[in-house]
Amino acid sequence: MKIQSKVKDYSVEMIDGLLEKRDEIFSNLKYNQLFYFVDSDVYKIYQERLKRFICDDFYFLIDALEANKEYENLADYYKILIENNFKRDDILVAIGGGILQDISGFIASTLYRGIKWVFFPTTLLSQADSCIGSKTSINFADSKNLIGSFYPPDKVFIDISFCSTLTPEYFNSGLGEIIKFHLLSDEKGYNLLKKYLSSPDLSSGEIFKEIIWSTLQIKKSYFKEDEFDTGRRNLLNYGHCFGHALESASDFEVCHGEAVLVGMGFANLLSLKRGIMKREKYVEFENIFRKYYPRFDISKISVEDIIHYLKRDKKRVGKDLTMILSEDIGKHFKFNDITEKEIIETFNEFVKNYPLVKEGN
Repeated sequence: MKIQSKVKDYSVEMIDGLLEKRDEIFSNLKYNQLFYFVDSDVYKIYQERLKRFICDDFYFLIDALEANKEYENLADYYKILIENNFKRDDILVAIGGGILQDISGFIASTLYRGIKWVFFPTTLLSQADSCIGSKTSINFADSKNLIGSFYPPDKVFIDISFCSTLTPEYFNSGLGEIIKFHLLSDEKGYNLLKKYLSSPDLSSGEIFKEIIWSTLQIKKSYFKEDEFDTGRRNLLNYGHCFGHALESASDFEVCHGEAVLVGMGFANLLSLKRGIMKREKYVEFENIFRKYYPRFDISKISVEDIIHYLKRDKKRVGKDLTMILSEDIGKHFKFNDITEKEIIETFNEFVKNYPLVKEGN
């Protein structure tokens, strides 16, 4: 997949056996040295193969924690690269999921006013969603993704075999975004989603590759003429307004894609209560979400905390709150007039019907 960007054009390639193809991957790139930022969990799982792949190049392990995306921690990453003689003709290689992507992408966009970087996404969420679109996001204070830039990698290489070692919650995190994008597409995309979700193994095979590629194509269709998120691309925030608030309010106990699933369920309930979505559609979509909602007691979260973080949503304009609401497949609209009263009423109803699954059941 070739992607045009006002910052720089880049490409995405699906590749099997990525960690055995170092020469093939870097043969068409000009560079002096390679520097690696690697998710520490990925390194533990693939240590021997990564050692052979990285060879004698510099690498630094980073725990994939939201706390490591904090603005105050950026100085450590700049210092590590500069003290190890990173120069403008070198390449930063990120191996990990969205957190490693955000850290590496933001560093790459700002160090020496822009350096080359390459991304190997290792989570389903990063492979099917965040690896394209140019966004880099850094947390500030207690708000998620408040600071950022638009700076895509020079190349993205996807090896779906990394997904075989994901925990169920992190697989579902990627699944949440896959579901979201296909609800934002059309009947053809929705039918592919239903076919995929009915397959016996969601984490391998040709249909797994097909659904990842389809998700990326849908995302590309949304941002190709709105790269900097000023118009239609805003609709990709379906599920994110409430989802980001839930992430922050739970101190990131709920991971991103699962929070988006909950956010879509909440947005659909609000759409139903406003008369935008018909009940039969609400039930149809809710039956999909409920299979993958996180094992989390949402009643622990206060609606006051949710409203607090909704007020900090960077998409918000005006005095009221902002949310993407849905009518049907491919029919989504941005509303800037959501009241606190609506949030409270919808939240209380949503929590009452949330399918909490207690440990051991």
